[in-house]
Amino acid sequence: MTPRARIIGLGQALAMDDGVGLCVIDSLRARAPAGDLELFTATDASALVALLETPLPVVIVDAAIGEGTAGDLLLASPEDLGTTTLSTLSSHGMGVVDAIKLARVLAPEAVAPSIRILAICITPPRRYAVGLSQSARESVARAVRALLDVDASDFSAQVR
Repeated sequence: MTPRARIIGLGQALAMDDGVGLCVIDSLRARAPAGDLELFTATDASALVALLETPLPVVIVDAAIGEGTAGDLLLASPEDLGTTTLSTLSSHGMGVVDAIKLARVLAPEAVAPSIRILAICITPPRRYAVGLSQSARESVARAVRALLDVDASDFSAQVR
């Protein structure tokens, strides 16, 4: 079976809700049919550069602040992130949009034809605190359902 999409969970497990993207991937590993999705995790946006080299549509699942309320799921293109107050989190200087731009420069012919960011709105994380808030835990289940039910290239502007 050819996978229909590559899903990349981004985040830090030791920063509370910033680890929500990692939890989505863990849950997908338990629920997705074998071979349906390629599942990866990354703790730093710079790791995305290599992971974006695929012929499959890519969805990056990441925590975000600045728009929506905690637990909301928002779908954005990389270009959309530059035009909203929504911001994915980065603790090392390179953000998701920067990593996508770099991948497109380094290997334009190899980068995924479709890239979307599934942003899970959170409250700002506290460093060195493990576990998700109630709103983030609830959003994991909704994100997993959306990723299992919808073709990655057909996401609408907002996932509920």
